[in-house]
Amino acid sequence: MAGYLVLAVLAAFGVLSLLWAMFGWLLPVCREGWILCPGKPGELSMVYVYLWLRSMGIVKCPLILADLGLSKEERIRLTEKGIEICSLAELSERLGIGAETT
Repeated sequence: MAGYLVLAVLAAFGVLSLLWAMFGWLLPVCREGWILCPGKPGELSMVYVYLWLRSMGIVKCPLILADLGLSKEERIRLTEKGIEICSLAELSERLGIGAETT
């Protein structure tokens, strides 16, 4: 009897998850925005999460990565995957604000 109850709860959770996903897919996609990732030198974990979400179709907007000491190999690998890399000066121009570079 307890087994049937567990199966019913799992089935109900599955249906709820399916409805939630379908509702998300029906929402309009905004392609005008972007994600800015300042990051830390040597840590690209956020970039890999973004690439994973983009491959699943959850994220549609482009990623702009501020260059805080990326190696040449990392720059090449990331630009091949469609990630825009900007220096701090280019980033301030793109955002339209005055940023200090130190």
